[in-house]
Amino acid sequence: MQSSESTDPIVPSETDISMITADSLTSSASTLAQLNTLIEESMQIYELEDQKTNIIEDLHNALKIITEFLSFSVNVHPEIFNLPSDSSIVLLPNLDLIIKLSNGKTETKKFTNYPPETITQIIEYVTPQLIGLIQTQKTYLTEKITFLRTATKQLNALSQLKENLPNILPITEIS
Repeated sequence: MQSSESTDPIVPSETDISMITADSLTSSASTLAQLNTLIEESMQIYELEDQKTNIIEDLHNALKIITEFLSFSVNVHPEIFNLPSDSSIVLLPNLDLIIKLSNGKTETKKFTNYPPETITQIIEYVTPQLIGLIQTQKTYLTEKITFLRTATKQLNALSQLKENLPNILPITEIS
């Protein structure tokens, strides 16, 4: 009994060799193109990460100028940090965050250590508070300045009155 399978070696034809070579070249070119795309996309991500860091730092510096000048501290909602509602977070004038957990544990974190999403939520939450504090401070200062102006005018009127009084000699007793 003979097997229908042949033990003769199969010799590829010229057409088969050219197909393998063409497919191999196409595959290599495709892989090289994908590698170039990978490199370009990776570089763009690197540049975006660098921009993100610079923008967060610029934002931090600009906001810090305002908060340090005004010496305002504001509360931040714990949900922004995925903390329980009985936690307390305070944004200090130097933009450090004091986080007090319900178990009594307290930690300090830097504003710039958070991802852009969290920083955006912090800014959205504290900006109305800062505006309210600024408006209150402005009203307070306006009232104090108005008082000081009024007091100064009254005192100036008194000093002008003194200048307009005739020179009265003091009476001395004759002995």
